[in-house]
Amino acid sequence: MRGLVRLATVAAVVGLVATPAGPRAASAQEPPPPTDTATFTLTGEILDGLIDAPVIAAVIKVPALRRFAFTDVTGRFFFTDFPEGTWEIIVEHLGYNTVEGTVTLTEGNGLFLRMTPNPVALEGLKVMTRSDRLLAERRQRFPFRVTRISPTMLADAINADPAAIFRRNSLSYISACPTGPTRATDWMTPDCVMKSGGAARIRVYLDEFPMAGGMTHLSAIAREMIHSMDWIPEKAELRVYTKAFIQRLDEGAYSLEPLIWE
Repeated sequence: MRGLVRLATVAAVVGLVATPAGPRAASAQEPPPPTDTATFTLTGEILDGLIDAPVIAAVIKVPALRRFAFTDVTGRFFFTDFPEGTWEIIVEHLGYNTVEGTVTLTEGNGLFLRMTPNPVALEGLKVMTRSDRLLAERRQRFPFRVTRISPTMLADAINADPAAIFRRNSLSYISACPTGPTRATDWMTPDCVMKSGGAARIRVYLDEFPMAGGMTHLSAIAREMIHSMDWIPEKAELRVYTKAFIQRLDEGAYSLEPLIWE
């Protein structure tokens, strides 16, 4: 992913620092999971790193808690009932570099972050279509990372195999599944993602419907038919959208169901 800032510790590198908590700002919230850890109200602020202006509608995700929040018109956000501890934080906004890392948070602390604009995303002007908006909103409202494989990535790929394009741009370790029946195509079209809990078989959806053949069937689709993909490593789930499906979204023929996590 272009412009992705990968960090070991957000607080030490990009200015996401624990500070005395300020006034609480309005923000979208998900119900907090049950926890025995002491909790507090976490507040924060996100500014544009070049002009010091508030970044409005940036999404702040805490994957381990399955929670997210958005910044308001002042660039502020908050989480109620936030447990003390060390957490991975992901901050995303269209037109800015995605920031992720870990930070230790306790009561009395807040988060302050300056985001840097993504010069690639800001080249020229582009009208956001209905499909752009619907897919962007669905990605934002999912508490885990969603990696987008854009139409440009598909068009610029040297290998025309959609499965190979996915593997190259997934930012994940994709391999043949180590257990279960071995098929002749497993090494040509690996269909497992390696995660901390072990290997997980990738589920492939084409235009919102599951593909029984998974990655093998994806390889059989002509690249020219595909508009884009959304990869959700936490769920080992790949969403593939054809150009015909995107056209129907733009025409208002379809809506999108939210992404569900277990």
